[in-house]
Amino acid sequence: MHILLSIPVFIILIILAIFSFFFSASETSLIALSKIRARHLLNKGARGAGSVFRLSAKLDRVVAAILIGNNFVNIAISSLVTVVFVKVFGASWGVVISTFCVTMFVLIACEIMPKTLAIRYSEKTALFTAPILEVFIKAFDSVINFFIGVSNFILKLFGAHPQKRSPLISEEELKLMIEIGKEEGVLSDEERKMLHKIFEFGDTRAGEVMVPKEKMVAIDRSSDAEKLLDILVEEGHARIPVYDGTIDNIIGIIYARDLLYLWRNKGLVVLADLIHPAYYVVSGKRVNELLREFQLKHIQMAIVVDEYKKTLGVVTLEDLIEEIVGEIEEKRS
Repeated sequence: MHILLSIPVFIILIILAIFSFFFSASETSLIALSKIRARHLLNKGARGAGSVFRLSAKLDRVVAAILIGNNFVNIAISSLVTVVFVKVFGASWGVVISTFCVTMFVLIACEIMPKTLAIRYSEKTALFTAPILEVFIKAFDSVINFFIGVSNFILKLFGAHPQKRSPLISEEELKLMIEIGKEEGVLSDEERKMLHKIFEFGDTRAGEVMVPKEKMVAIDRSSDAEKLLDILVEEGHARIPVYDGTIDNIIGIIYARDLLYLWRNKGLVVLADLIHPAYYVVSGKRVNELLREFQLKHIQMAIVVDEYKKTLGVVTLEDLIEEIVGEIEEKRS
């Protein structure tokens, strides 16, 4: 019985248990903490946030290190307790009793307790454990590399791709976060709808948001300035497509500001001189790409055409914005 009560053995078991507790808590807290949250902690300047953020960027390596450390510690606990109990109770009963005691102890004190604590206080636990874990990973880098290398080799034999990583957060998870935000009162219903529309925006095509040519407001290049002014006043548009002969043949765009500038300066208004080149896009163009082109080219209108360059409709910057924020109606007296 003197071995069981030996202070050095007891101290070693306590130290091993602390390490096991540490590894289990580290694993749960770092996995529970998203990379987005880790970046937020880093931006706040929280102590230990740098280690948390660096480790969150290589979770596969972190998990491998934790499993190596935790398994080594738990095996050491099991071996030490088994030796002690065999000497005290004999080979037959010693193995049985030690197996039961170690299983209960590791399960409760080294798994359930630390993991429960880490889930409840994931940020605090991660901030505390990450710097220590980072030192451990650096110290045992070669050992970790060996086990990861062997693991990856075996996975490749079965056709797996261990280097290929899934995104940290998927579109479906983001949508779920939006719904949870609405349920918890963080987001209003309008904000929720707007965020969902942003996800749909990238899948929308120009042909789906354009004003079809049957409803287009356009003017023939042979028209006079008076007719152009009438259209601008009646429709309230800042830009008017110009066609030659038929609306299927859009040749450019006239800006209302150009006409008003000439009128203010009492200049001679020649419609042909006011025509700016039109920007043409196909109906299958993604609207998120089109919005980016509008920004880069500093334009606000595009003519949607088919493969034969015939007009299908027109799409404006306002049309694209309305896909996200909803209908924008200008109040006119």
